[in-house]
Amino acid sequence: MGKIFAALLVIVGFVYAKPEIIIEDPWVRAVPPTAKNTALFMVIKNVGDEADILIGVKTDISKMVSIHKTVNQNGVMKMVHVDRLPVPAGKSVVLKPGGYHIMVMGLKKDIKAGDNVKFTLIFEKSGEITIKAPVKMK
Repeated sequence: MGKIFAALLVIVGFVYAKPEIIIEDPWVRAVPPTAKNTALFMVIKNVGDEADILIGVKTDISKMVSIHKTVNQNGVMKMVHVDRLPVPAGKSVVLKPGGYHIMVMGLKKDIKAGDNVKFTLIFEKSGEITIKAPVKMK
């Protein structure tokens, strides 16, 4: 009987274990009107007890959006495409200039400081989370 109870506790733990994603301080870098690319930054917090993974991003303001990481390859800073960005349980992932970020490529319209831009973040377990990010001169 004790083994059955222990097994049920494990199963219940898996059922109730889930990620809980919170997005803090999202912002988009302001760029000159002729620029076609910019970047989205934020802090992704997972206050839940199960890991999640950012697997995509959508927006109407550009032709393409993708997850990138800035890396140093033999003394040269480069941006590398990342298919998946893990967000461990109980941890935060910071997207910032010079690190992980969301590239917004092929802007369809000019954006300026003070504008707000809508993005949909797509997580493997949490699904879609829509945010509004102010455009800032940082």
